[in-house]
Amino acid sequence: MTGERTMVAFDEVFTPITPTSRAPRYAQVIAQIETAIRRGLLTEGLYLPPERDLCDGFGVARTTLRRAMGELEERGAVSRTRRRGTRIEGAAAIDYHPATSHTIFELITASHRQPKSTVEVFEHVTADAGIAQLTGFRIGTPLVWMVRDRSASDVPVARLENYVIAEAVSFGGDELIDASLDVKLTAHGWTSERIEYELEAILVDETLDQFMRVPVGTPVLREHRRAFVAGEMFNYSRNTYHPVNYRIHGFVDR
Repeated sequence: MTGERTMVAFDEVFTPITPTSRAPRYAQVIAQIETAIRRGLLTEGLYLPPERDLCDGFGVARTTLRRAMGELEERGAVSRTRRRGTRIEGAAAIDYHPATSHTIFELITASHRQPKSTVEVFEHVTADAGIAQLTGFRIGTPLVWMVRDRSASDVPVARLENYVIAEAVSFGGDELIDASLDVKLTAHGWTSERIEYELEAILVDETLDQFMRVPVGTPVLREHRRAFVAGEMFNYSRNTYHPVNYRIHGFVDR
């Protein structure tokens, strides 16, 4: 392998980790590298400093650093080659904690990227037996059915499908291209007081492969969310997440 390597200096991008933080040290290393990628401080093709410099700079053991780099490599953010080092490959995945009420729009914005939607469907419908079985709404309920493909800048993140009670929708589909559905609903008094969710594994089919840019048959996660106010459901969501660009995780802090 030949070619010039452009290597960043530790002090230009990073700072020592916080030893008193409850977050694991390897997770703090990952967070700093992912944040630097999102902010454009680390771009594709750049190389990180040598392992020894990273350990000294972050203040971590070699095993801690290697765990962090292994996870980053699994996410596609870096690649590692013997004798050449660690190369930046692309943007980090959007991190999502399903037990929170954070929206995909908010998470993309927090990652210093531009959230954008292609609105595929925005129709007034009445819940039939099939919709009632899927969503939990009663048959005959007036709803607005929405389907959007959400991206972070030009990177596909998730296909979002919603059934919202019609009285809660006082906006058009064009207003959701660069805006959060939850923000629109909240602005008109429809704020979630309770959210129920479940996750299932599905395979990408012909309706998803073009947007996701992955082969048919690729395993992905789909989330079902139901939002309630005053004990009544007003929003059902079925969200299908990209297998690489969107990462669901969490932790238990005791």
